[in-house]
Amino acid sequence: MNIVVYSKNNCVWCDRAKNLLNSVNLPFDEIDLSDDTERSEFYKKIGEGVKTVPQIFIDDKRVGGYPQLVTWFEENGI
Repeated sequence: MNIVVYSKNNCVWCDRAKNLLNSVNLPFDEIDLSDDTERSEFYKKIGEGVKTVPQIFIDDKRVGGYPQLVTWFEENGI
């Protein structure tokens, strides 16, 4: 399983998502979007009106933010 977390500094929801993944020992790559320019480019790339972090991708499929990650955990029995 390949997990990527797009996050930024001082983001409570980003920290919660990373802590949740760490709590069940699921390794992930983190991409820091703290730079406004990088974040703007990322949002343009994924579209769908997304303007928040974290954005979590599992096996190249966008799960969403922290609440969607919790739902994904529930749906997958984790």
